[in-house]
Amino acid sequence: MFMRSLGGWRDWPIYGCAIALRLVLFSISSVATTLGQRVELVTPVTSFKRLTEGVHLYESNVPPYDGGLVHQSPLLLALFSFLNDLPSITIPLLYSILDVVIAHALQKICKAKQARDKGKPKLAVETGPSISPSAVSALYLFNPFTILSCVSKSTILFTNLSIVMALLWASLDNAVASMFWISMASYLSFYPVMLVAPLALLLKSRATSVVSLFMGWSVLLLAVSRLIIGSWEFMRETYGVIILLSDLTPNIGMFWYFFIEIFDQFRSFFMVVFQLHSFIFVAPLCIKLRDSPVFVIIVLCGIMSVFKSYPSVGDAALYLGLVPLHDEVFKYCRYGFLVSNLFLYASVLAPIFWHLWIYAGSGNANFFYAITLVYNLGQILLLIDLVYSALRRAFDVAHPEAIGKQVIRR
Repeated sequence: MFMRSLGGWRDWPIYGCAIALRLVLFSISSVATTLGQRVELVTPVTSFKRLTEGVHLYESNVPPYDGGLVHQSPLLLALFSFLNDLPSITIPLLYSILDVVIAHALQKICKAKQARDKGKPKLAVETGPSISPSAVSALYLFNPFTILSCVSKSTILFTNLSIVMALLWASLDNAVASMFWISMASYLSFYPVMLVAPLALLLKSRATSVVSLFMGWSVLLLAVSRLIIGSWEFMRETYGVIILLSDLTPNIGMFWYFFIEIFDQFRSFFMVVFQLHSFIFVAPLCIKLRDSPVFVIIVLCGIMSVFKSYPSVGDAALYLGLVPLHDEVFKYCRYGFLVSNLFLYASVLAPIFWHLWIYAGSGNANFFYAITLVYNLGQILLLIDLVYSALRRAFDVAHPEAIGKQVIRR
């Protein structure tokens, strides 16, 4: 069904331009190599360079997880071991096509959401057309974060693909396929396990059946991985490094600098606090916004982008691509100008501060960490603004007499 729907001729120019742009950037080896080493784009758990080393060890019959350098999942090692035997254009083309597949899936999700919302009450001012599904896919494909993440060959693309496909199949009320894809996303990146709850709300299935499907697919993926590697060592080097943060390579997240500075006796306590903080929002969001599970998924993807242990701009590219699905909340957003400037400010200064610290020697880690805090502040303000907008719109729909008035709870 999904592949047959790719025949929409109106969208082919968008998809063709997106693929061509990416292949041109891939063809400039200096650009692709530089982007593949940027800490803003790749992390120890998504680095293509580390994946390549793991594939080499795997093909040489050397245990790839013994050296503590490879943190990629066994299925990715097996996949890229196969792709290495194909022409060199195969991997850039695969990354480019997968980005288009994500964009097309977003388009289908948008159509399904708009069809579902037709019977819901709206505000009197919402008489105009909703955002075009083609615009949603174009906004994702030509987002600079999306393009840079793709050309860096970050494996976060496979996680993003799995999350979007899980949402697509949930929108089509296919619990088996949806739970397979969210199991795959969790298998690749751990944190997407938090999306099982809102997907269950979207599927309107019994929670026990949804969780059973998720657990079944997860056990199957882990069992296949055990067969590929021949041991369970991959568990420590994939999920263990994500949970325990054993690799303190700098990134755009908030974990690495804090745990470099923290005293060892307090490390375990704060590790539990930091990791729980990523998941603690799931229950309140699912309860308060249970009628808008797609919106809950968008917010949780944003929370993952801020609070996961090894984030990159590829995480932000995913939820920024999902945000236009709820274009009805845009009129309530208050911090658009500020958030845009914070993203722009951080995007320009992060590479400069990294250069001052690592290459010029005229700065220190505080320079780079400070600008990552600015970047994450922009994300947090955006999430706060989106949640406020959704809640205020829901209140105005229920109480039209309060439109434009300040709401004070007594």
